[in-house]
Formats: sequence, C-alpha cells, structure tokens
Amino acid sequence: MFIDLTGRPLNLNAYHTTPFTFLSQAAQNGLANITVINLIENGDRAPREAWQNRQLTNLLKHAHARSKFWRQRMPSRIINHGIIKHMPIQRRGDVAAQVKLEGALTAADRKSPVSSYASTGSTGTPVKVYICPENVYYNVIRSLVQYFINGLSLAESRVSIGPARSLDELEKESLSVEKTDSWLGPVSEVFRNGPAKKIIFRHGEAALIKELRKDPVGYLAAASRYLTILMNHGGTDLIRKLGVKLWIHRQDYRDPEIVEALKGIGIPSLSNYSAGELGPIAFECSRHQGYFHVAHTNVIVESDDRLTASFNGASVNRLLVTHLHSYATPLIRYDIGDFAHLEQKCPCGHDGPTISNIYGRGKHFMRLPSGAHKPFYLSTRMLQEAAAFGECRIRQPDTETIIVELGGRDYLTAEEESKLKALIVKVTDPAFTIKINPVKEIDWSSDPKRLFFSSAVA
Repeated sequence: MFIDLTGRPLNLNAYHTTPFTFLSQAAQNGLANITVINLIENGDRAPREAWQNRQLTNLLKHAHARSKFWRQRMPSRIINHGIIKHMPIQRRGDVAAQVKLEGALTAADRKSPVSSYASTGSTGTPVKVYICPENVYYNVIRSLVQYFINGLSLAESRVSIGPARSLDELEKESLSVEKTDSWLGPVSEVFRNGPAKKIIFRHGEAALIKELRKDPVGYLAAASRYLTILMNHGGTDLIRKLGVKLWIHRQDYRDPEIVEALKGIGIPSLSNYSAGELGPIAFECSRHQGYFHVAHTNVIVESDDRLTASFNGASVNRLLVTHLHSYATPLIRYDIGDFAHLEQKCPCGHDGPTISNIYGRGKHFMRLPSGAHKPFYLSTRMLQEAAAFGECRIRQPDTETIIVELGGRDYLTAEEESKLKALIVKVTDPAFTIKINPVKEIDWSSDPKRLFFSSAVA
C-alpha cells in the first residue's frame, strides 16, 4: 500500500528555501513521478488503459514515421493502438535486423543522445537495443516506486550483488565495491534513507562474505545463486547476523527452499521480473507470492496461446511484451522468450494484468564432478570477446562434461577454441571436459524457451 508520505521521516533540509520553491526541481519531479506512477498503476483501470492506448498510439506513429522496417510490419490503415493485434510477433532476429539497418530511431538527424544495451543472452541469442536517457530515468524512478507501494522503510541500507559483465572485469580481483550515502536517487534529499553498496562479484566466496560483514545489509538485492552461497557458508544464522531485512530477488530462478528458510527467521522476499532491453515488466505481489503485477506504466503484456508449455503442472503461454517507451529501438509484441500464465486481476484485488508461473528463468546451477553444486553465470558478452557467434547454448549433460554450441559458425580457429575453453574453465571447474561445437544453426526444437544454460544433473 502506498502509505501517506507525511508518515515518512524527512530530512531536516528537505524543503528548498528560495522564494516560490518547495523542493529542488529534481526532487519535485522525482516525487511527482513516483506519485503519478502509483496513481496510474494502482488507480482506476479505465483511465489507465486509456493512457496506455494513447502511449501505444504515440509509439506506433513514431515507428511508422521513422522506420521503413516498421512501416512494412504495420497494416495499411490509420495508425492507432487498435492495429497492434494485426501486427506480427517481433523476435530477437527482427530486433537485430532493424538495429542493423536503421540504428536508433529517436530523431531524424540522428543527433539525439542515445546509448546502447546488449543483453546477456540468457535465452541464447544476444540482442542489442538503443535506449534514450528517458528510459534510464524511468527505470530508476520505477524501482523506487515499489518501496513506496509496499510501504517499506526508506531508512534501511541497500546492498546489491551482481556478476562481472565483461572479460576485463572477470580478470580483476575477486570483487569490487561501490558505496554511496543514499539510494533514493532524486528524492534522497527529501526522505531520510540509508546508504547503498553495490558489489560486483567475480570469484572468492570468502571475500564476498567478508565484505557483507562490514556493514548491516538491510535490503539485499541479489539473484538466488548469491543467497545459496550465504546459505552454504552459514545458513540462516549468517543471514541474520548480516542484518538482512528483506531479500529482493532478481534475474534467476528463486529457490523456494531459501524463501521458506528466510521466512522462518522473519525475513520476507520479493521478486522482480524484468529484462535489460525492456526494463521492469512486473513486481511480485506483497500478499500473494508468485503473482506479479505488471508495470503498467512501462509495458503491455500479451499472452500468446499459440505456443504453450507446462510448468509446475500448469499450462503456460508465450509472453509478448510491448515497451511503451521504446522510441530508440521499438519493441512491439516482442517475444521475450518466457512463458507464464496471464490473468486480468490478482488474488489480492489489484485490478490489472497479473503474471504467475513464470517459466524461463534458468536455475543457473551446475553439478561439479565432486558432486557439489555451483552457481553458473557467464554472459554471451564475455563469450563474444573470445569468439564471434550468432547464438549460443551451454549444456551440462553429465557431471564430467560441459558442451558449448556456437551458432552461425562453420569452424573455430585453434586460438578461438583455446580462449573459449579457458574462459569456461575459469567460471566452472578445471575438472570438466569442455567440448566446443561450432554449428550453422542450433537445434532448439526440444527447448522453445531457448535457455542459454541448462544442466541435466544439477
């Protein structure tokens, strides 16, 4: 519940002192946007859907005006939100083709500021998109909104743990740490809030735990694989001593045993569902675990019943996501590669599309030859620094072998194969036999999710 803002502790100098001014412009804009996002997403459904339709029409008109690629995908009729149901599904190959042909679509003169994002390739096929500064700002603000929606204290510290994103980072020391005095961004000058710590973890579990012991953790934003490290090195006693108040799960499969173990010591967990090329897609309901309220101000989610799968005994459909703010690289009816069940309301009463039974977040665990389990993380960006490819799949068929398939390659040079094997060994275990198979095209017929990594024995 979005609690009364007057109930939140304020900084002594929260208010601006110049004439006719209440807050600094950045703080005022941030607070206004936080409030309005909550109003749109949790207010009346009819005004929200009218707003979404208008935003979708704006995006479609923009894409039609700036892109031959998109004009060819749209029906010959007046451009408005109603045509989306007649448009083809957009796949990763379509995104790559549009980006290669036309670049960013934000301005006709190509001079508007844009940056690019390259996905980690969790589904095996890396994708690059262009993003606007407004996308970055929205993502920051929307992440803050959830703390207000869930009525969470802002005074806690916040620690995030993430992996290395490049070979250069992987070669460095075991971890790096970035600290700031606050984590509330543009509204940090208004509300009292705790410090932030960002940990880039590469290797050395003891070093990670040593760093976490230095300061109370508070809110821990991390993938399940990092919680597994903590559980293996001290269990719930260690997590309690670290001062964890809430686990904000992200990125991978959330281990239900860890959720229950934390619940047993009074630590709740909440999960976020997002994608790097889209930003936030949905946030877990605080009252019903496993149900995710769609981030209505950012995306429209469709359920495509032409392609289904089974997960936890339930039938789930392919998800198609339209990013309402994707002006640099339009993502419209985008096949994100995940399956889920889409309902129009949440059991909590939230009147808006709600996702459950999300299938696609790989467990990211392997079983070592010794029998132990180890979290697996290796982005396609790292692999492409060793050898170029179109798509990739890594499989562990047994406890002795790791198989790497590189699509779009007829052969590899001896140097490329050597670099790839060295990289795989570095993030797995020297005891594995590494097999590198260049292929023209990967056969994904047995796995429509196209998981980048899977283990048959983990």
